[in-house]
Amino acid sequence: MRSSTTLVAGLSLLTVATAVATAAPKKPAARNPAATKKPGGPIVLGTRQMAGDFGKFGTTYTIGKDAPINFTLRSAEYAVRPFSVDGNAWVPNKDQKVLVLHFTVHNPQPQEENFYWADLRFTAVDAQDKNHEYVQAITREGTRVAVNQNLKPAQKIDLVTAILVPAQGEIPKLIVQREEGAPVIRYDLRGKVKGLPEPIADPADATGATARAEVPAKAGTFYPLGEFDLKLDAVAYTDEALLERELEAGKRYATVTVTIKNTTSEEHGYYWANFAVELIDADGEKADYTQALVKASRNEAAQGKLKPGEEGRFRFFFPVPANVEAKTLKVGLAVSVDGESARTYAFDLASAASGGVTAASN
Repeated sequence: MRSSTTLVAGLSLLTVATAVATAAPKKPAARNPAATKKPGGPIVLGTRQMAGDFGKFGTTYTIGKDAPINFTLRSAEYAVRPFSVDGNAWVPNKDQKVLVLHFTVHNPQPQEENFYWADLRFTAVDAQDKNHEYVQAITREGTRVAVNQNLKPAQKIDLVTAILVPAQGEIPKLIVQREEGAPVIRYDLRGKVKGLPEPIADPADATGATARAEVPAKAGTFYPLGEFDLKLDAVAYTDEALLERELEAGKRYATVTVTIKNTTSEEHGYYWANFAVELIDADGEKADYTQALVKASRNEAAQGKLKPGEEGRFRFFFPVPANVEAKTLKVGLAVSVDGESARTYAFDLASAASGGVTAASN
């Protein structure tokens, strides 16, 4: 009897334990957050861009945490003229152009704040997503002097800086930063930057954003050539020995008179090695550069120094066949930029005034 009671009790306990075990809820399986996939694409970590606003031209933004400043991007243009500050010049080569930025800064704080070039950082992003940093120089609008100024409360100043960027196509993005870790301003530049002038702009690019590596040029017009602007004045021929260099039989000199002008804020010297020059005659033959300059109206070597705004005139000269006309003069910069990578101006010599023919002197 005792054993029957014990058996019944044991079966009852087993039944209860089984029922409890059956009724116990199952724990949900742990979910792996890294495996969660958002609708529309894969999970990508570490791709957050710098915080900031998307800017508009002409709109003022406050940037910076520790020393906030108000910033307004007023306008921008493409150029091939060097950006000059305090005698330093950033010269674009044939594969580059200059993105010039005009902007205003305003001190919103109740005390004076100093401002100089390192207080803002400008980064252009090209169509290949490559970054191009600014020249680390900022000038007052209308000057070529570096800015370093205490701004009184509420004081504004108009400023200019530049970035050397690829010659081909538009620059789609500009990033302006006040300090590391602070929000930035991003500008979409497409369709908002003034294009290059003719004939420097490549006509194949309707945006006017592509600069030609070789620019077709005509006499009587100044073209930017490093620290100088250069203008072709006249073409002439002579049988005279120039700088005591006698001509071979059947040859004459083609002389090309040019004017250069110092467009910087500092004095600059010039001599024959400043220029990478090539003359092509009507037969398509290239004439050797004589690696010398002769004065415009005297048979003397030309070189010198020009103060800001001053002009100088001299002649290039090349031996050519006596019965063949000169057709094209190509001139590039050979000092600030390696002559092989300089932007070249191809002058149509037919557009130049004729200086006639000078007979050999006795």
